[in-house]
Amino acid sequence: MIKIENFDEVLTSGITYGGHSGSKKGIIFNGERWFLKYPKSTKSMNVEGLSYTTSPISEYLGSHIYNLLGFPVHETLLGTANGKIVVACKDFLNKNETILDYNSIKNDYDENVEKEIEKLSSSSKNHFETDLDEVMIVMDNNSYFKKVQDLKNRFWDMFIVDSFINNNDRNDNNWGLILNHDTMNLRISPIYDNGASFYNKSSDEKIDKILNDDFKMKQVIYDSCVSSFIKDGKIINPLKFIESMDNSDCNESLLRIFPKIDLKRIKELFDNIPSNYNNLPVLSNQQRKLYYESLVYKYEKILKPVYNKLSLK
Repeated sequence: MIKIENFDEVLTSGITYGGHSGSKKGIIFNGERWFLKYPKSTKSMNVEGLSYTTSPISEYLGSHIYNLLGFPVHETLLGTANGKIVVACKDFLNKNETILDYNSIKNDYDENVEKEIEKLSSSSKNHFETDLDEVMIVMDNNSYFKKVQDLKNRFWDMFIVDSFINNNDRNDNNWGLILNHDTMNLRISPIYDNGASFYNKSSDEKIDKILNDDFKMKQVIYDSCVSSFIKDGKIINPLKFIESMDNSDCNESLLRIFPKIDLKRIKELFDNIPSNYNNLPVLSNQQRKLYYESLVYKYEKILKPVYNKLSLK
């Protein structure tokens, strides 16, 4: 079993962290900068049988699956603080570094980019619904993407993996580049903010109903799968987008990633997380089963058939 850390006695770092996924607290842990992410209250959500989201465990699992697939990802630890299960995320910024997220990059003015975006029949509505055609224009023409060409591959790799782990919150503000203000060098940010992975607003009672109904399983895992991206004004189902094989960059990404998926190692990741710790629920048997079976479903019924078709081309 993994070690569950106790963060009640750690020092605060005095650094604040933004985002919309819940309360955060900057801390010093083992002499390094980390921050705690707390579960978000469900009071304002239409959620039954769950007082708080299970986002800390989702952040941990999503991040570790990215790691198993060989991607640079922020380091995460599970722990307790103030009577709650939390996830600690290591601050990956070095001295004099800042993040240039996609929202900042796309706002870097370029007349040609602006003209191309104006031609679109629809465009990004807000930070949480980004027009995919707009993203493609920015990726093909923006100076930052031209300087760091692998950033485009990173986008499509995240598109594939996020659809696999059901992370439906890869928005304008949680991916991009890191700028060193001393050297002016740019590097791709590690992957971070995976707390919307899996089904972090589902109670065990709701999960039981899903697990005992094949129609509901398919509906939850496949039919209702969404992303933060829109096309022609409609929210994209990323699994159906992958199945369409309409985008060559997305296809190339799947060809890169699929051979790296090891379901046995992923199952070991799930099995090494306790159900409870000090009378606090960590990962219930229902969650463990639904989360893993959702990955097997996507692997066998969506990713594998598409991969096999692409391999024959």
